[in-house]
Amino acid sequence: MGILGNMGKMDDFEISNSKLILLLMAPGLWIYSMIIGIVHVDRIEVPYGREVFSLFFFLVALFPGLNKLWCRQNYGHVVFFSLLLFAHYLIYTLSLNAFGLDYLLGTYIVLFGGILLQTNRMYVIVFTLTTFVHMALGLWLGDIPASVHSPILLSLATIFLFSFFIQNGFLRYKLELKKANLGLKSEVEQRNLDLEKRAKELAHKNRDLEEFAFVVSHDMKRPLRNVHSLAAWVKDDLKKGSLASAGDNLTLLMDQVAQMDVLIDGILQYSLGVDNKKVTRLLDLNTLVDTMVQANSASNIHIIKDSALPRLLVDKAQILQVFQNLIQNAIKYNDKPEVLIHIGVIDEVDRFKFYVSDNGEGISSEHFDRIFKLFQKLNTHPVQDSSGIGLAVVQKIIGKMGGEVWVESELGEGSTFYFSLYKRDVINGFEAGKVSESALALS
Repeated sequence: MGILGNMGKMDDFEISNSKLILLLMAPGLWIYSMIIGIVHVDRIEVPYGREVFSLFFFLVALFPGLNKLWCRQNYGHVVFFSLLLFAHYLIYTLSLNAFGLDYLLGTYIVLFGGILLQTNRMYVIVFTLTTFVHMALGLWLGDIPASVHSPILLSLATIFLFSFFIQNGFLRYKLELKKANLGLKSEVEQRNLDLEKRAKELAHKNRDLEEFAFVVSHDMKRPLRNVHSLAAWVKDDLKKGSLASAGDNLTLLMDQVAQMDVLIDGILQYSLGVDNKKVTRLLDLNTLVDTMVQANSASNIHIIKDSALPRLLVDKAQILQVFQNLIQNAIKYNDKPEVLIHIGVIDEVDRFKFYVSDNGEGISSEHFDRIFKLFQKLNTHPVQDSSGIGLAVVQKIIGKMGGEVWVESELGEGSTFYFSLYKRDVINGFEAGKVSESALALS
């Protein structure tokens, strides 16, 4: 069915061309037959043959206007069988009229045009062979002198040969043009994907700029104002000779400077630490995560890897940063005496969905979006070495890789952070898309 379906396909231009020719053949057949009737009164005609075929061609020519989609898939079949039937009708009429020159010329024109209207090599071969055999049988069975056989068959073979070469060249050019169009279409689709990717990157950068503006105008100004106020207090304390109070204020001032240092380091980490890097080797995440589990485990911290992890085409430093930030958050923001963390992956059809879950204090659903923004910390007991940058970095890294990050959590029930990476981004690009099954499999 697939081969037959392809044989019947026609482009819009081919449909329009065939429709126009068939539409002209309807009155043309009638007029040509009437002219022959005037010249040869004793001609032999198939009863109602010209009327039936004239109406038939007219209806076939009008059909594409009723169902364009069906015609694109099947109009080649209709054109082939219409012309093949008409060609054999003409050969039969030709044999009835003793292969007269007027009928012979008309038949040659239809046979030549019929080949040029075919859109498939197989149809060209079937059309030429069946009509040639029919013509040869008509000459052999009819009362035709032997001296006439060879010129007619030779001229017919010449017509078929030249028309076949012409149409074969056209079909080959059409096939090459389709291949070029497919390549161009693929290139356009790839460029559209690249443009979409760049648009997403620009959207991320614009959001980053907005966040930086917020940080500079709010988070950075607040400790600066505090430093200014504390410095003024220290100055007043020194004037008054209150050294103890001055010392306390200096301690607070140093805390504010330390906070600014954390903020600045976080900004640098966020803005400079997520560059696009060309990766040419698959990374075994099992080795990476096993090392991190060993480094972060303690007597009251239990990290369990639920499943084997895949080998992916990702930057080691960046994916290390993702897992490290998620594991550290699970440890830092945990109010339980025994910290329990689970790490694993869910292998879906088109992507890998990783997760890091904990038994910590949990997050209220209204804060799910907020926690991925710069310097946003929700815990009521602030962690001194936390800048609120970790989850923002995770989201930025995964976003650069074409994936997504989200959280599922309930207060007091712990949290599960998910991030997904599409296989087309982290596997299919390896060695120009030629990845062995062992490389794709989970370790």
